[in-house]
Amino acid sequence: MKLDRNTIATLAEHLENCELQAQDTTKITEQYPDMDWDDAYAIQNIIKTRKVARGNRIVGLKAGLTSHAKMKQMGVTTPVFGFMADYYAVPDGGECKVSELIHPKVEPEIAFVTKRELRGPGCHIGAVLAATDFVLPGIEVRLTAVIATSSSTSKAWWPTTLQLCVSWWVANP
Repeated sequence: MKLDRNTIATLAEHLENCELQAQDTTKITEQYPDMDWDDAYAIQNIIKTRKVARGNRIVGLKAGLTSHAKMKQMGVTTPVFGFMADYYAVPDGGECKVSELIHPKVEPEIAFVTKRELRGPGCHIGAVLAATDFVLPGIEVRLTAVIATSSSTSKAWWPTTLQLCVSWWVANP
């Protein structure tokens, strides 16, 4: 890790406040160009902890940059991983208020509903397929202004049954 704990906590608070207040922000890597993946995941973990402390539930997992072409375009060699909080969900037939979002970008997704928890390292495609109960289409609305692993996800739609599931994986962002 390149950043100290106070900087990580300050950045987590800043990014989450931007999300909650629908305020734009510059990329934090512009101010902290030497930050690394450990810093980004530490920021994400504090954001997740803050959400849970306020009573939100973590209802799923998110994988981003899963395409080799997208990884090459973004200059990374591995996918990124994050979480999905309960309030990100828009129920089937629900409405998304664009005024509550920052530079929204819509992407189709594939949601894997699992019948048991997946753990890594060493979690491979065979383990994912064996743990998969069923697959559903989904729609992700991303916030393009906030950069800290999963902090870019704002809203997600999927059929109502998926909201009851605790673990889900999203592929092909």
